[in-house]
Amino acid sequence: MAPKPVVLHSTLTPESVADTLFRSIDKENPLQAGMPWFVRLVWRGGSRQVRGLIDGSQFHLKRRNAWQWSPNFYGNWEAESGGTRIEGYFDLAPPVKMALRFMLVTVLSLDVIGIVLNALDLTAGTHFTVDPNIGLRISIFSMPFVVGFYLAATRLGSRPDESLLAFLEQTLAANRVR
Repeated sequence: MAPKPVVLHSTLTPESVADTLFRSIDKENPLQAGMPWFVRLVWRGGSRQVRGLIDGSQFHLKRRNAWQWSPNFYGNWEAESGGTRIEGYFDLAPPVKMALRFMLVTVLSLDVIGIVLNALDLTAGTHFTVDPNIGLRISIFSMPFVVGFYLAATRLGSRPDESLLAFLEQTLAANRVR
């Protein structure tokens, strides 16, 4: 599913956009994403509500206490007549997307192995498992739950985060074009 683009128009110059964003966000701390939620509640790594990275004319923003499946805003800006055009989209962070894909492939592979072993147990009586009837049911019913979890997590990560959009509109004096 392709991310839905978000386009903003600001009256600031491109240099001012970079400077304003840099001054209004906390720098992204890679260790914060790996912290448990209860540690992040008391950890004071910064005072601003948005954290992110700025690299040239590209940037990445997320809420300060965002969990791993929260949307991240990936965008860039370019000069346009009368100001700056800011274009971006919401998506999961790349490490989270890779972890979700790894989890999907791993669990589905284990489910297929479970189905094969339990089916062999039932048909040939090879006794790979203790109770092949229950093992077969668990392996079969696990598959839709894993696929559903994957789809729900990717949907959660690509939904628009209105608080991040409001932050961009307010900080950069921008109006949403689409």
